Amino acid sequence: MATQQLPGPIPNQSMSPAQPAFTLPRQPGKLDRLMNGLGQLLLDQWANMITTVLGLLVLIAISIPFLSYFGLDSIAKPLFYALHYVCAQVPSHSFYIFGHQLGLCARNFSIYTSMFLGSLIFVLTKKRLPGIPWWLWVLMCLPIALDGFTQMFGLRESDWVLRVITGTIFGLGNVWFALPMMQKTILEDTAAMPRMAVLRQGN
Repeated sequence: MATQQLPGPIPNQSMSPAQPAFTLPRQPGKLDRLMNGLGQLLLDQWANMITTVLGLLVLIAISIPFLSYFGLDSIAKPLFYALHYVCAQVPSHSFYIFGHQLGLCARNFSIYTSMFLGSLIFVLTKKRLPGIPWWLWVLMCLPIALDGFTQMFGLRESDWVLRVITGTIFGLGNVWFALPMMQKTILEDTAAMPRMAVLRQGN
């Protein structure tokens, strides 16, 4: 005789955890607020930071011969050797003040000085300095390339006038091309962020 199997116990619905009708947005923690603050600081002050670094580089290069002149070689020598990471510091290609060599050669000194002045103008114009097209930037790089390579291969010998002129043109070209392009990219990305957030909420 077949036996009828009784159904198992009906699960108690009250035992299952209640599912919320909606999920509250997660409140940003201290680390999130810190990272957002740092990110906003970089977006607002990036041009000032670049200008400050370039200005310090030029200031250090100029201060080295003055420090040596006043007998402060314990400060001047470490600064001089530190700048060797950004410049070969060839004595015959460098300027001298009071008989002491600058921390940068004439070409690099003109490059970084013109980049500092150009970035300072960019900051003072509230990042509205118009940029130059890429082909004009390439043209502004050609004089320093021709001067440097022809000297390197022994075809001719450059002088301090050409080093300063070509270095200045190269430095200004870099600033006029790079900084406005960076500002344009930052503004475009910042403007796109609210639209991306709305699209995520809609999905």
